[in-house]
Parts: sequence; C-alpha cells; structure tokens
Amino acid sequence: MNIYDRYIFRTATVADTKELADIEKICFPENELCSYENMKDRVDHAAEDFLIAYDQVNRKIAGYLSGIHSSSEAFLDAFFTNASLQEDNAKNCYLLSLEVRPEYRGRGIASQLMNRYQDKEKARGTERIYLTCHEHLIPFYEAFGYEHIGPSPSTWGGEPWEDMVFYL
Repeated sequence: MNIYDRYIFRTATVADTKELADIEKICFPENELCSYENMKDRVDHAAEDFLIAYDQVNRKIAGYLSGIHSSSEAFLDAFFTNASLQEDNAKNCYLLSLEVRPEYRGRGIASQLMNRYQDKEKARGTERIYLTCHEHLIPFYEAFGYEHIGPSPSTWGGEPWEDMVFYL
C-alpha cells in the first residue's frame, strides 16, 4: 500500500488533541514542546492550520504540521503559547511544528505534509510561510523552496533558531 492509499491528509479535530500532544512529547525535547493546554488552544483556535497524516491501517496519526496565521512580519515566540494571536485572513503563516512519529520516518510523510501544506496555503491566499528551525535542518527546508533569512530573534526553549521563508 502506498502513501496515497494508506494515509488521509486532513485538518485537526478536538478529538485529535491528546494524540497530537502525545506526539509532541515524542518528537521534541521538553524545553521545546507544546503543552497539552497549548495544543488544545491551537486546535480550538486554528484547527484549519493543522495538516494531519492519518494512518488508516493502524488508525493513528503518523505525523502532522501545524501553523498559525498572523499579519506580523516576525516570528514571535508567543505563537507557540497563545493561539488567540491567530488572524484568519492574515497573509503570513508561521509553521510551529512538523512532526512524524519515529516509526513512520523515512516514508515520505514529512515531504507530503510540507508539499500539501504549501498547496493548501496557496489556495487559501497566503503570501508567505515562515518557519524557524535549528541550523542542521536548513537544507531540509531549502529542498522545499524555503529561503534562509538568518538567525532568528526567537529564543523558544532557550535554543538558537534560524528563520526561513517560502514565498507563494
């Protein structure tokens, strides 16, 4: 069974919240992860800004990508903890997390999530997608057309970050 038959790509629902928070704990170190409460807040305020790869065979979320829309011209750490900053008609999208469960890695799920998210945002009228990442991930995101802007002012989790942008 291939990726197109096995997985459903969809937005988040309230029923996904616990599983999304559990995946966050698996994929991120404690200082960088999103709490259950913040995840619930994100789903409540911006479910449409999630793209989930749902495994129909094992009946669980294999991975997901989440973001928030804002008219801000800079990546704010507050995006991680304050989903009320979501602006439905904003032309900028800020990616908050790309996560794939370890047992699903190497199957092209992250690539599918990135490509499908870009298509979704283009159809939505978004003009720019921003993300912040660790330096070693810059080549991964450049492969999807993101441009490295430089060091980020973000200090999320007490870590250094790099800002990137994709123009739609």
